[in-house]
Amino acid sequence: MPTGLKPVAGVARRGGGKAGLRGLLRTRMGAKANQRGALSLFTAIAIVVLIGFVGLAVDTGRMFTVRAELQSAVDACALSAALELNGRADAPARAVSAGRFVGNRNKATFQSSSVAIAADGVTFAPILAGPYVPAGLIAGNLTSYVECRADIVGVATYFLRVVGLSSVDLSATARASVAPSQAVCAVPMALFEGSSAGSDPTNFDYRLGDIIAISGQNNGRGFFTWADVLNSTADSTLTPYKTALIQYGTCGALTTPGRCLAIKTGEVASLVEEWNTRFGVYKSYTPQQAIPDLTGYGYNPILPNDPTVAIDYTNVRVPARSPFQGNIPSYSVPLNVNRDYGASYRRLTVMPVVRDDASCGSAKKLVGWACVLMLKPTATSNDDPAKVMFISRADSPTSPCRASGTAGGAGAVGPLVPVIVQ
Repeated sequence: MPTGLKPVAGVARRGGGKAGLRGLLRTRMGAKANQRGALSLFTAIAIVVLIGFVGLAVDTGRMFTVRAELQSAVDACALSAALELNGRADAPARAVSAGRFVGNRNKATFQSSSVAIAADGVTFAPILAGPYVPAGLIAGNLTSYVECRADIVGVATYFLRVVGLSSVDLSATARASVAPSQAVCAVPMALFEGSSAGSDPTNFDYRLGDIIAISGQNNGRGFFTWADVLNSTADSTLTPYKTALIQYGTCGALTTPGRCLAIKTGEVASLVEEWNTRFGVYKSYTPQQAIPDLTGYGYNPILPNDPTVAIDYTNVRVPARSPFQGNIPSYSVPLNVNRDYGASYRRLTVMPVVRDDASCGSAKKLVGWACVLMLKPTATSNDDPAKVMFISRADSPTSPCRASGTAGGAGAVGPLVPVIVQ
C-alpha cells in the first residue's frame, strides 16, 4: 500500500462528512420550515389587518355618505323654517310645519329610506348660541334662529362587524336665520316711489298701510306696474311675466340700488288671471299649476292706511286658511283650495321700488325694496284695478316679508332671505 494512504481513516472521515451534511440539511430544512411558519403567521395577520383597514374605509365611507344625506335634509329643513320667522305669533308653528315638510321629503341611507324629522326636532332661540326650545315654549317675536335635527338609529355596518361594531347611530343638525340679500326671487312688478302727504322718506315716501293701485301708464309716483326684474327677458311677450307670477317669481334679481329696471307699461289687464291665482281664484289654471296663498280672503279697506289689514291677514286669515269671499264671473274657486294647496305668504311679497332717473333713459332706477300685501282678486284692471298695501321696507328686521335668494355681506340691502349660520 502506498505510503501516506489511510483508507480506514479516510473512509471514516467520508462517513462522518455525510452524517454532518445530513444534519446540516436537516437543520437548514427545519429553519426554512420555521421561516415558512412564521411567514404564514405574518401573512395571516397582515390579511386580517388589511381587511380591517378596507372594512374601516368602506364602512366609514358609507357613514359619511349617509350623514351627508342627513345633513342635506336638515339644511333644507332649517332654510324652509327660517322663511317663516317673521316675528308673528304663529311663526314658530308655521316654521315647524314648513321645515318638516321640506326636510322629510329628503331620503337617506343611499336614498333608500325617508328622513324623519320629528316635531321636537325643530327648535328655536333668540340668539345663535341658544338654548333652543320647542315651538310651544317661545314667542314668535323671539324666534330669530331655528335649528333642525335628524337622527338615524342603527345604520348597519358590513366589515366592522368582525370587531363587534354591527351598527352606528348618526345625527345631523343645522341652524338658520335670515339676512339681507344680494339677489332674490321677485315677482315681476315694480313700485314707484310714493307721494303721500306726511309720508316717510325712509319708507320711499309711503305711509305704512297706504293702498297702491296698478297703472299701465308711466304717470309719475304712487303706483305699481309690471317690470322685468332681471332686465334679461328676450321674449317680448308676457309669457315670462305670467310664468314668474304663477310660480315663485324671477330668481337672480340683483338687489343693489342704482341699477335700471325695464318697465312694462300698457299691459294692465293682461296678467289679471295670474294675479288671481294667488288668491285661489282660477279660470284656466289649476292649483297644481299656480300655487295659491294660504288665504284667499280679500280686503277692500275704506281707510287709505288701515293698519289692521296686515294684522288681520297674518294673525287671523292665514292660520285659518280662509277661502276667497266673493264671486268673480267666469272664475272658479275650487273647494278647500287654500287649505289643501296653499303656500305661505304668496300674497305678502317683496317688490322693487323705482323712480324716474335720466341715467336710465326709458327704464327706471332701483332705489330699494318694499314689502307689500296683494289685497284682493279682480275682474278687470280698468274698473277694479289690482291693489297692494305698503307694509314696510323689505330689509327691515321687523318686516313680515321673506324672500328666497342669495344672502349678501355686511353691505347687503335687499329683502331678508334664509341663510345657514351653523
